[in-house]
Amino acid sequence: MRGGPLQPAFVVSLLLSLVRHGKQRGYTRMIESFWHEAQSFGLALPQEKPVTAQAFSEARAKLPASVVRSLLHRAADEFDVQHGADFRWRGRRLLAVDGACRVVQSSDELRRAFGGPQGSHYPQIHLTTLFDVCSQVPLDAVVGRYGSDERAQLFEVLGQARPGDVFVLDRGYPAFDVLAMLLLHRLDFVVRVPASSTFKEVSAFLATGRSEGVIHLHPHSHSPARGMESFAVRIVVVPRRGEEPWVLLTSLPATEFPADAIADAYTRRWRIEEYYKLLAGSYFGQGFFHAKSVRGVEQEVFAQMLFVTVARCLAAAAAKLAEVPYERLSQKAIVLAMADHLTRIVLSAPPEKAREHLLRLLRRIGAAVERPRPGRSYPRRSFLPSRKWGRNGKRNGR
Repeated sequence: MRGGPLQPAFVVSLLLSLVRHGKQRGYTRMIESFWHEAQSFGLALPQEKPVTAQAFSEARAKLPASVVRSLLHRAADEFDVQHGADFRWRGRRLLAVDGACRVVQSSDELRRAFGGPQGSHYPQIHLTTLFDVCSQVPLDAVVGRYGSDERAQLFEVLGQARPGDVFVLDRGYPAFDVLAMLLLHRLDFVVRVPASSTFKEVSAFLATGRSEGVIHLHPHSHSPARGMESFAVRIVVVPRRGEEPWVLLTSLPATEFPADAIADAYTRRWRIEEYYKLLAGSYFGQGFFHAKSVRGVEQEVFAQMLFVTVARCLAAAAAKLAEVPYERLSQKAIVLAMADHLTRIVLSAPPEKAREHLLRLLRRIGAAVERPRPGRSYPRRSFLPSRKWGRNGKRNGR
């Protein structure tokens, strides 16, 4: 990349263009579209003719995925500087961690690196994301093998957390060593635990029939933290009409955070589920991703997250400009507006033109206000190719 048109910053710009189109365009069509848009708006490009798909592929191979990840961190930090004070839960950042499997291209390198379900034709990655549920901004992620330990991956994203943050976790994460590690990092938590097959201290408390109290957790004899001392946590049982109650453990003091606040914190965890649905949606989903290398997959994962974070920065500014609630702005409209204006965001333009483009984008985002739609369902979707053969032979055969 030294001295050529594809300098690292420009490669990242093309990566953002790649993910904005999801699985709809390959390298050649994406690059042609990027060049055409830039030239139509009089934006600066490194050369008159589009670079080739091969040149882009070779440039990507030289770009560490850590570069894109660091840009994600910087963008998330900048969001917090500019808008973070508006997105706190009782004065704290409320962070969720959750994992998801994503299908990737069928290549020998990816199969060796990531593996997959037994009998599967396609490798899968296990992606664990750290997510601010109030601002809806992804802060960090870890890309690992299929079947990776979600708890171990959680430890890898703690570097983007700050003392005083509150982690809200689902039932897959509770373990003595996880909660102990959060406390050692001066992080608070609200975590749901199973009502059965759970900590023995939780089972003993539930047997009393009480809805709130304090219990002392002890390390299991096989726990990595078995040498640590026990510690006290609050337990809150949240009744739910017609469904199993939530059993929540928290380190937050009852004097500042009553039981209804603890329930509210856990309820907000659903935002990370919405984020994962966005990543798999028809207008932004990456399908199998484009890359057939480990570095390439990691680049695209972090580029998609960077795209969302920049879009959220724009949405926060647009909400203030239009004087509308940030939470009511359409997630789909935010992403599509960012996609349509991408070249004008990442490429240089004269200051007056840049201001004009930005104002037009913010007004478009600020006008996309949704009505609340309670009770919506989001069925899981598969992006695996449909089978060519059925029990009666080839489907759609002639």
